[in-house]
Amino acid sequence: MDTFNASRRTFLKLGAVAGMGALGATALSACAPQKQGSAQSGATASASDVKWDGQFDVVVVGFGAAGAASAISAAEAGAKVLLVDKAAEGHEGGNTRFCAQLFVSITDKDKGIAHYQAQRGGFYTPDDVVETYVEGMMSTKELLVSWGLEKDRLVDVTDKGMANLTVEYPELPGADAVRTNFVDGYKTQALWRFLKQSVVDRKDKIDCWYESPAKALIQDAGSGAIVGVTIEREGKKVNIAARNGVVMALGGFENSPFYQKTFLGHPKMFAHGTLFNEGDGLAMCQTVGAKLWHMASYESMGVGMTCEADRPRIGGAVPFFARGSIILVGGDARRYTAEDLEQRHGHREIGGTWMIPNRPERNIFIFDANQATTATPPYGNWSAGCVKEIASGKITEAASIAELAQKFSLDPATLQATIDLYNTSAASGVDAFGRQAKSMTALAATGPYYGIEMWPSILNTQGGPERTAKAEIVGANDKPIAHLYSAGEFGGVCANLYQGGSNMAECLVFGNIAGTNAAATKEDAFNAGEGLAYKPGCGDQSVLDQAPDETGLKSGQATGIALGLGGPIWVKTTTEGAKITNIEILHQTETEGVGTVVFDLLPQAVIAAGTTEGVDIVTGATISSNGFLNAVKDAQSKL
Repeated sequence: MDTFNASRRTFLKLGAVAGMGALGATALSACAPQKQGSAQSGATASASDVKWDGQFDVVVVGFGAAGAASAISAAEAGAKVLLVDKAAEGHEGGNTRFCAQLFVSITDKDKGIAHYQAQRGGFYTPDDVVETYVEGMMSTKELLVSWGLEKDRLVDVTDKGMANLTVEYPELPGADAVRTNFVDGYKTQALWRFLKQSVVDRKDKIDCWYESPAKALIQDAGSGAIVGVTIEREGKKVNIAARNGVVMALGGFENSPFYQKTFLGHPKMFAHGTLFNEGDGLAMCQTVGAKLWHMASYESMGVGMTCEADRPRIGGAVPFFARGSIILVGGDARRYTAEDLEQRHGHREIGGTWMIPNRPERNIFIFDANQATTATPPYGNWSAGCVKEIASGKITEAASIAELAQKFSLDPATLQATIDLYNTSAASGVDAFGRQAKSMTALAATGPYYGIEMWPSILNTQGGPERTAKAEIVGANDKPIAHLYSAGEFGGVCANLYQGGSNMAECLVFGNIAGTNAAATKEDAFNAGEGLAYKPGCGDQSVLDQAPDETGLKSGQATGIALGLGGPIWVKTTTEGAKITNIEILHQTETEGVGTVVFDLLPQAVIAAGTTEGVDIVTGATISSNGFLNAVKDAQSKL
């Protein structure tokens, strides 16, 4: 039954402010869509007055693990799907692209429910949502296999003793039902690459639009059902109808200073993962009446702080900042916590409760030369690179405590008194903040001394629109908003504590639920009509499905292709005899400043060696390095 076309009295609401919640009209006004056609933003119009530019059965907004899982599941259910992302191809993937790729599976339903209810504590996630989540985690492996993953690629690492990658809260009930898993192995990015390829493999059902940010949801003013999305496509706003449903899978808001300050309570924070998670969908969903939850819940890594100059790396090595001749002070030059508190994805046990600790506006680690230069355990590789950070200026050096205090605008007398008191504690083994004696070493009586200022860091946020066990987005009236679904970290189900791998599992579990339910035929399914410019099959072709141009190759030249992290790496090699003399990068979409470093270093190394044999990969860019080297090898195999 085509309810929308049967009654032309049905109205559409574009950008109308409904259920604004915490942000208010001011925050929403900049995000309201400019509707094409006769009606403008904030007005109402009948369905026939909307200028529809395209139509799909399902529209999925956000191409990370949750968006991929939603699109795959919708396609498996028979839907024609449009999957959109604001990133260029090769830069999509959200936090999935950067994370360790760990996902949780559960071996016993009752134990799993007890464990995740204990993680929830006194915070709000309905029991049926927790139960559905756990039930889904009992079959995550089977779900991946059903999508085409080879079963022998699944690796259980629960008992490997990897910090933050096994059972984080073994003291909670039901912990023995938690299993942690990889595809292939640690930091291979294999799960993300499988999901990306699985989307591309379903190109007959899924169109992918890159560099195409969603701008607004289109809502029926009479029924409140979501019937489409306004998308910015090639510089123009187009209205794309969704017959049966829209899935919001936009990730968190960790890169939005406004949302950070509003919900997380820190004036300055830095994110470890993707730069594209800016909370785009929050105002979009609030505009159509969505209710928000878990807005203060987020995860961190390392010491829970990071350095502005090198945010992905500095602060990650917990032992360096937790043991030895090092202290943490606030802007008043005084210590405020025990530096050696155990952290579990940024949560620390304070007063008997595991929580993300509040931080002062300024946080400065102070340490001496012994701490900076030692290369023995427990400091490991971080301090080996510490000397380089001093030389680069990322770490501040001073000849005396007074000079160091001046450089950080701290009171020198207070800082000296703080160090003297700490040194006394190190000697006695008794610390006012409870730092363990074995972790304390007195700072040297003479310089040089060092300091580095840090700010709270974010691995990911959990907040967003509340969802039901059916992955429906809940309205301010506590009822589902028809035809609107969510998956992943965009309104994640983790309200309090966090078990490593839970978000990746959530992307799979609720992505599957959201995609399947969005694809289901609705009695009030919308039909935008015929003659639309954008329809299934006219979307972008992924470069994963293309091949390099081999026309015009000369003797000794060949092209090669292999997968990096962002997608295919295409190269053209020139060989004289058995020696590689030139390498040209034809195409790559690796992460700027991380993966792209490979192309500054490895071509010269291969040319200098005349071969790929014995050429070392670039540390921190393993997948990009291997992708480049394999592409060169692929080219050489054709000669």
